[in-house]
Amino acid sequence: MSRLLIKWLLIVLLLLGCYAAPAQRPAELGQILDGNQSIHTYLTVYSDSSKALGIDDILQPLYQQQFSVPTHLAYEQAHWGKISIRNEHKKVKFYFLYVGQNDYIDAYYVRNGEVVNHVKSGYLYAGNEKYLEKGSYYIPIEIGPETTQDLYIRIEESLHHDPDFDLQLYSSDGWTKKIINKQVSDLIFQAIFWVMLLYNLFLYFNTRIRSYLDYSLYLFTVSTSYLFLSGLLREIVLQNTPEMTPYFMPIISLTLFMYWRFVLHFLDFKHKFPNFLKYLQPFMNLNGVLAILLLIYLAVTMELKLPVLIMRYQIILNVITIFALIYLLRGSKFPLNKYFIVGTFLLMTFSLVEAITWDPNISTAILVKYGILFEMIVFSVGLSQKKKIIDEERAIKLKQEIQQFKNNETLAQWQKEELEKIIDSRTEKLNQKNEVLKEAFRRAEEAANAKSEFLSIMSHEIRTPMNAVIGTIHLLLSENPKKSQMDNLKTLKFSAENLLILINDILDYSKVEAGKIKLESIPFDIRELTKGIGNAHEIKAADNGITFSILIDHKIPSSLQGDPARISQILNNLIGNAIKFTPKGEVRLLINLKERKRNKVKLQFAVEDTGIGISKDKLEIIFERFTQAHADTARKFGGTGLGLAITKRLLALFESQIYVESEQGQGTKFFFTLELAEATSPTTIVDIDPKDLTPYVKDKRVLIVDDNEINLLMAEKFVTKWGMLCTSVRSGQAAIAALFDQDFDLILLDLQMPEMDGYETARTIRALENEALSSIPIIAISADTIDNVQQSVFQSGINDFISKPFNPPDLLSRIHQHTSEIKKTNKA
Repeated sequence: MSRLLIKWLLIVLLLLGCYAAPAQRPAELGQILDGNQSIHTYLTVYSDSSKALGIDDILQPLYQQQFSVPTHLAYEQAHWGKISIRNEHKKVKFYFLYVGQNDYIDAYYVRNGEVVNHVKSGYLYAGNEKYLEKGSYYIPIEIGPETTQDLYIRIEESLHHDPDFDLQLYSSDGWTKKIINKQVSDLIFQAIFWVMLLYNLFLYFNTRIRSYLDYSLYLFTVSTSYLFLSGLLREIVLQNTPEMTPYFMPIISLTLFMYWRFVLHFLDFKHKFPNFLKYLQPFMNLNGVLAILLLIYLAVTMELKLPVLIMRYQIILNVITIFALIYLLRGSKFPLNKYFIVGTFLLMTFSLVEAITWDPNISTAILVKYGILFEMIVFSVGLSQKKKIIDEERAIKLKQEIQQFKNNETLAQWQKEELEKIIDSRTEKLNQKNEVLKEAFRRAEEAANAKSEFLSIMSHEIRTPMNAVIGTIHLLLSENPKKSQMDNLKTLKFSAENLLILINDILDYSKVEAGKIKLESIPFDIRELTKGIGNAHEIKAADNGITFSILIDHKIPSSLQGDPARISQILNNLIGNAIKFTPKGEVRLLINLKERKRNKVKLQFAVEDTGIGISKDKLEIIFERFTQAHADTARKFGGTGLGLAITKRLLALFESQIYVESEQGQGTKFFFTLELAEATSPTTIVDIDPKDLTPYVKDKRVLIVDDNEINLLMAEKFVTKWGMLCTSVRSGQAAIAALFDQDFDLILLDLQMPEMDGYETARTIRALENEALSSIPIIAISADTIDNVQQSVFQSGINDFISKPFNPPDLLSRIHQHTSEIKKTNKA
């Protein structure tokens, strides 16, 4: 019973609703064509505050009863319009219905209560979504003969906030005339802009008169502004992204900026009207800044009301300023003023009217269009007149320069004669000085060569006995001496090694000064490199009662490309200094990765200590040769004062420099950066303790060639101690003869020998026809250094090189390397 009651109540309510809804009569096509009469009176409207209703909802009786005569349409709501259009003719008719300027327009064609078609139009729908790509606010209507078409139109605003139903019906011809002809006209006008723009650019590149460039830029902004105002920008350029159109609104402000930029240069305010320039230039810049601020505001808010208001007042203010300027310049006799006044006056008048009446929804710019066309004609004539004035000024200036040149020519001739006399006199004196300088240079060169030769000879002569001294010390230390003897031997070893360091410092500094050191580029392992450095310094640090540690950034790649020998030399110098001048505490080597890109790494090396420190007034001089921080340093700690000087010059070869931070009594920090390439292939590391190599070289047969009896004896003792079988000869001829008498696994060859030196001996061996003899590994042992003899050594076919005095474990490692079974297999 209750269900039946509810059903009848609903039927009654629907009947009452239908009775309350206004009767809607169809609009007849024959009376309302081509916008001659509005069909707004045939429209009823329903406002959807939720914006969520679709056409299926609207067709329900509950909503049909709420359609009513349209009143004020609020932009916060979506609005549905309903209209019926009847075709009384006896043939199918096709029309275009102008809906009104709305952001979104959806038209639903309904027949017998069913939706038969759906098309889109409006400001913000993309062109590829709309039935009509041109004419943003039109929808098509196709009606059969003597038929009534029910049409439901949904409109919604998101930008302009002024929804509107302004229904007007157009035939196909009427629509074409209204839309297509307008766009063709606008495109022709755009073509005129670009022809003038390109023509002025052409004139600028031919004459380099800046006003042509400024006018071209002004025309570009005018063209873009007109595209925006006329709707071409949205309907053609941004057809599929119409939501971007409002971002172009600030181009109007930018156009004003470019206008002032052109005018200030066209009328040459800088020279003709400087008093006006100090006010107009800030005003010009204000227009440019305002364009940027408006763009930012639109990007953040997408709200048009405030920008439209601001630009309206901006245009009015600019127009007033231009009228005031025209008034102030009216009495000036500058010939270009009249072109500015005539060309601008009409445009500004039209712009003022347009600004007052401008509606961004309508976006018409007819008055401004004709004002700009008139201005282009006048300004073009003015620019040609400006070119004529500039050409005349240039001609006058050229005449003056020619006259001045003629006046100067006579003076120049006299000056030339006088100068020739002075030059002849000075040339004679310079020739005399050059002769003196050449002689001084020759003597300096001879002295440098003599110095280099002397150092080379002294190196050989000193290293030879040092080899015997250091070799004897190593032998004695390896024979388990008594404790009292051990202390004396360690003291002797320390003194001998220090003496060798002094010799090396002096020779290295000499090479750096002479520019004879060149950096290698070979792969090496940074961790293995520092491991060797650590092993060399840990014992010395422990003897001094301090700790030595190495910290390496784990992000540093292991395999790098560079000169490991010179890097070791730099680090050894700095660490040795730090240990020497640190009576207590610690010394640390820190290596950090600063940057890594494009297969290159930038490393920072730092050596820190807690030693005696350096006073601030001594921080600069410590890098000078033979200089130390205190006068008693050499006496107290030893050294030549060359270590830091050599380090500084070696880092210069790496295109780097060393820095120091120190405070007396608080320790010192030396640091520098190196940029190294990452090695393309990993380095091979053989980490074997030399003491473990003795079994590998036992019973190997070695030929020792040296003309110095002491050196020969030292080498024999070491190789015999390692269990090798050795034969000794004292000349190159004897070595070649020995090869034919016995079989050898290796040759230890001295380079400096009388009659037949080591190089010639090696070349002779390599030239032997017997492959077993010509391929015997040869290790050169010389009192010289590898830097001096490297090229000659390897050109002679020598496999390896070791400098005297040699480190016995190092020699043992080299012997093992060249006599191992792997080496023999590879050669075979």
